[in-house]
Amino acid sequence: MMAIPNQARSTTDADYMKTLFRRHVQGALVRSGTSAFMCLLALAAFFEGHIRKDQMTGISVSVAFLILMNPPTLWLLKRITQVDLCKYLSLIINILEIIGYTSVIYFLGGIEATYLIPIYSLLITYVGVVAPRRLPFIIAGICSTAFALIVVLEYLGFLPGRYHAMGFYFPWKNQFDILFVIAALLFVGAFIASYTGNLLKENKEKLTRQNADLVQAKEAAEKARDELEQRVKERTLELVVANEQLHRMTEDLIRSNKELEQFAYVASHDLQEPLRMVTCFVQLLAQRYKEKLDRDANEFIDFAADGATRMYRLINDLLDYSRVGTQGTPFKLVDCEEVFHKSMNNLRVAVEESGAEVTHDLLPKAIADFSQLEQLFQNLIGNGIKFHRGESPRIHISARPNGNYWVFSVRDNGIGIAPEYKERIFVIFQRLHVKDKYPGTGIGLAICKKIVERHGGHIWVESEPEKGATFYFTLPKDGVTIEELPPDPPSTDHESDQSLPTFVTPAPKSSSF
Repeated sequence: MMAIPNQARSTTDADYMKTLFRRHVQGALVRSGTSAFMCLLALAAFFEGHIRKDQMTGISVSVAFLILMNPPTLWLLKRITQVDLCKYLSLIINILEIIGYTSVIYFLGGIEATYLIPIYSLLITYVGVVAPRRLPFIIAGICSTAFALIVVLEYLGFLPGRYHAMGFYFPWKNQFDILFVIAALLFVGAFIASYTGNLLKENKEKLTRQNADLVQAKEAAEKARDELEQRVKERTLELVVANEQLHRMTEDLIRSNKELEQFAYVASHDLQEPLRMVTCFVQLLAQRYKEKLDRDANEFIDFAADGATRMYRLINDLLDYSRVGTQGTPFKLVDCEEVFHKSMNNLRVAVEESGAEVTHDLLPKAIADFSQLEQLFQNLIGNGIKFHRGESPRIHISARPNGNYWVFSVRDNGIGIAPEYKERIFVIFQRLHVKDKYPGTGIGLAICKKIVERHGGHIWVESEPEKGATFYFTLPKDGVTIEELPPDPPSTDHESDQSLPTFVTPAPKSSSF
C-alpha cells in the first residue's frame, strides 16, 4: 500500500477531529433538548400522581447529569490533539449518555418503562448516520446491556423496585422475553442505521467527487473559454488588419487599373498621329526614291512600312482593349439576333474570301452593351474564320439557358487549341503562332474576356488540336441585373440545346456564312 505523507495525514486527522467535535456539539444539543423534554413529561406525570417524589428526584438528577456532562466533555474533546484519544473520549461520551437515559428509564418504572426504549433507537440512528459503521452495533450492545442490568439488579433486589402498578409483578420469564425482544430490536435498528449511514456516506462521497469533477470541469471550461475568447480576439484583430490591408490593396489596384486603362487609352490615342505621319512619310519615301535606291534600301523601307502598319494595328487593338472599361455604354436589353447580323455584316469580306459557312440557332435577348457584344461576336467568329484548316471554315453559334445566365457557344472546325494553352490565349499579347502564318496582335481574345467579365459573365474554351474549338461565354438574362448574379460562373453543360431551331444565314453572291 502507498504510504500517506505526514502532511496529508495531519490534514486528514485534523479534519476528522473537527468533524467529530462538530458531531458531538450537535449531539449535546439534541441530548439537552431530549433531557429537558423527558423532565417536563416526568413533571407532568408527577403532578398527575403517576410517579412518586423519589422517582421525580431521580429523574431530575439524571436529566441534570445528561445536560451538565456536555460542557466538560466538549471542552476535553476540543483540547485533545490525538485521534485515538478523541475516538475513546467519543465512546465514553456515548456510554455516559446511555447511563443517563437508562437512569431515567429506571426511575420511570424499569421494566414497565419500555415505552422509553425509542430513546435508545434515536441514539443508535444518530450514531449510525454520523459515526463509523460498527459503532451503532457497539451502542446497541451497550444499551441492551444497561437496560438488562437494571432489570436484573432490580429483580435480584440490588435496586429498589420502581413499579407503578402496586402488586403487579412481571414474571421473570416475561421479563427475559421483553429483554430479548428489546435487544433484538436495538440490533436491528443498529443494522438499519449502519447500512443507511453507509449508503449516505457513499452517496456523500460520490456527490463530493462529482462536485469536485464538476468544479474541475467548470474551471477547465472557463479556461478553455477564456483561451478561445483570446484566440477569437487575436484572430479578429488579425482579420481586421488583413481586411484593412486588403481593402487598401483593392483600392490601390482599382486606382492602378483605372490609371493604366486611362494611360493605355491616352497613349494609344496620342500615338496614332505621329505613327500615321511615320507611315505616310515612309510610303512617300518608297514612292519617290524606289528607283533611285538599291535593293537593300528598298527592303529596309518595306520593313519600316510593315512595322509601322503592324504598330498602327497594335495601337488600335490596344485602344479597343482600353475602351472596354472606360467607354462602355450602360447595359440594356439587347436582341442577340440583331447583334449577330450586324457582326456578320462587318465580317462580310472575310466570309466571302474564305468561303466560310456560318450557322446559328435562334439567339435570345440578354442584358448587355450592344457595341461590345457586337465586338465579342465579331472577334470569336473572326477567329473561327482565320484559324481554319485546308477545308472551308464552318462556324455555329447557339445559346441555352442556365439559371440566371444565357450560355453562348461559338463552335468552329479550325485548327484547335492544345489543352495547356486554354488559359494563356486570353492573356493580352499572347500568341500561339507566328504572325506570317496567322496575322494578328494577340489582343482579340483578351478583349473578349474583358467584355464578358464587364458583363458579369465567364468565358472559356474547349478544344483539341486539329478538332476545332468551342468558345463558351455567359451573359445575364432579361430581368437580372449584374448585382443579382452569383459570384461564381454557372456550371457548364456543353451539350447543345437540340430544341432550338438552327438558321443558316445566306451568303451574298456565291458565299455563305
